[in-house]
Amino acid sequence: MLMRAKLVPRRVRTEARFRGADPWNGDVAADLSIEAYYFVPEHVREVPSPCPWGDSPAYALRSGVDGAERFLPDALSHLWKTGKAAAEALPGLLREMEPDLAQTDFQPVLGAPPGRRVTAVLVLLLSAVVGLLLTWPRGGGSLPWPALLCGAALAGGLLGALLTFPPYCALWGRRYRQLAWASERLRRPHLRPG
Repeated sequence: MLMRAKLVPRRVRTEARFRGADPWNGDVAADLSIEAYYFVPEHVREVPSPCPWGDSPAYALRSGVDGAERFLPDALSHLWKTGKAAAEALPGLLREMEPDLAQTDFQPVLGAPPGRRVTAVLVLLLSAVVGLLLTWPRGGGSLPWPALLCGAALAGGLLGALLTFPPYCALWGRRYRQLAWASERLRRPHLRPG
């Protein structure tokens, strides 16, 4: 039986500190910080580095006014990590994005290696194709069991791809739309720092 542990966020470090307007508290000037988190099994209290449960951290804004932490969607985290958005612009962008955010928007995807399922499906497909080519009978005749086994693996890999890739591509498409939206907002003078 396959069991999955409940994953919870655990803070590992403060990435940046800055002073800016806190849009959740009447735009008062506040000390803000960007905190890095890993989602780990619930029983884990101290997160080792590197974290064996996640390749990319999730980020949250912490307000010095009320102490609240608000997780950044992956698109905003990516813009900040790549230097395309200053930390001071993140609170305003996040506040504006909040009504349209979905739970999947916080999952680190941009800049992260492909998911384990996607990798497994690709490896299965490649192995099945190579196995099928190596075991296919020459000059006709009945199919030997290795060829049948490879054919079944190929069919399973294709089914896995049909079930895995559309949601994965939809996730990426949503990220790119959010990146475009945030980049457009960053061109507005009121969101530029300084």
